[in-house]
Amino acid sequence: MKDESIPGLEVVGHDGPGYKPLLESDGDWMAAIMNGTPTSWSVPEMIQKHPGTDELFVLVAGRAIMVVAGAGEKPGEIHQVEMKPNVLYNVKRGYWHATLMSTDAKIVIIERTGTNIDGSVPGPLSESQRAAIKLN
Repeated sequence: MKDESIPGLEVVGHDGPGYKPLLESDGDWMAAIMNGTPTSWSVPEMIQKHPGTDELFVLVAGRAIMVVAGAGEKPGEIHQVEMKPNVLYNVKRGYWHATLMSTDAKIVIIERTGTNIDGSVPGPLSESQRAAIKLN
């Protein structure tokens, strides 16, 4: 969905599955929408961190759980919070994280441009870390 009928105003959306960057501001920041998929409400095998930027999440529909696992070289102790709609969740630079989403979930993400292209570091979760993640 894209509408450019008013000069100076960009209107974009994303209703398909998964993550899609939509807007960018002069290379400084970008906004994306991430929608739930058939497999997004499951315990992940991998988690990621972004050493160069914070990442802001806003749940606007459905259910989501934010998982954070410290800022060490490898993912650490698992912490999780059920996200509330229309609340800002800012994952600080360098913290391991994952977002578990119901299939009907929609999250708005704001981050530094290029974060998911060259600014992400993946890390595997151990079996005990995976067992600590609870989908309630």
